[in-house]
Amino acid sequence: MQRIALSCLLALGLASVQPALAEEAPIPAAAATDDPVVAHVGEAVIYRSEVVEAYRGLPEQFAQIPMDAIFTELVQQLVDRKVMAIAAAAAGLENDPDYARRMAQVKDQVLEQVYVDKVIEAQVTDAVMKAKYDKILAENPPEEEVHARHILVDTEDEAKKLKDAIEKGADFATTANEHSKDARDGSGGDLGWFTRDRMVPEFAEAAFAAEKGKVTGPVKTQFGWHLILVEDKRKQEPPPFEAVKPQLKQLVVQEMTAAKVEELKAGVTIEILNPDGSKPRPEIAPAPAPAPAE
Repeated sequence: MQRIALSCLLALGLASVQPALAEEAPIPAAAATDDPVVAHVGEAVIYRSEVVEAYRGLPEQFAQIPMDAIFTELVQQLVDRKVMAIAAAAAGLENDPDYARRMAQVKDQVLEQVYVDKVIEAQVTDAVMKAKYDKILAENPPEEEVHARHILVDTEDEAKKLKDAIEKGADFATTANEHSKDARDGSGGDLGWFTRDRMVPEFAEAAFAAEKGKVTGPVKTQFGWHLILVEDKRKQEPPPFEAVKPQLKQLVVQEMTAAKVEELKAGVTIEILNPDGSKPRPEIAPAPAPAPAE
């Protein structure tokens, strides 16, 4: 039953895939040793590269499934598609106007993607991506982070008593485990590293203004009364350039593609019609306001 369900899902996924529009460049379907034939359908064949391409184009829910785990199902779906394609060709549907219209659409999509792959991506060098990386860092300076512990109680008086005990030598983490409403897990009230936006304003203001190693509070928030112990402060470290190159490339390609589209559109006469094919009515300028009476 699970195999049937998986086959149904894969069929739905493959039905929505345009093989030529996969995110990565297609593998040439050549009869080479590194691209073996994996199925015969009459006189037609299906290459492993076609299965790889179909796998790449599946919806996101299949991204965590290894290709080998669903390879057989993918091949079967491609076999089914090939059988239908052969039948359609035998029925003369390659001469059908609907087929020609859809093929024209696919041709435009493929040409668009090949243009992006061959013309635009060729301009995305490491230098271009590094310039984008530096620009992003300049526009988004690293935020300050704080590593803190806290104790949360219901009343200000209780918070003051615990603070007094800590200042006389009681351990903050042990006190948190024994008294804090927010440390029942034995964490000692440890909040880890956080930025300002992750805490309610009253807590964030007190924590980021606090002196490292000194107990701050009581601080009132919507949750109760807090004692805060800042253990350390630092500036957020940006991810290294090499770690984000794939995302940078995608971003730069998108921006360059959008700019190229606008550039190309400027040299083409474009007319957008109504859904029924008629020309839009020209906008009528509002009548001028009547002159005030003298």
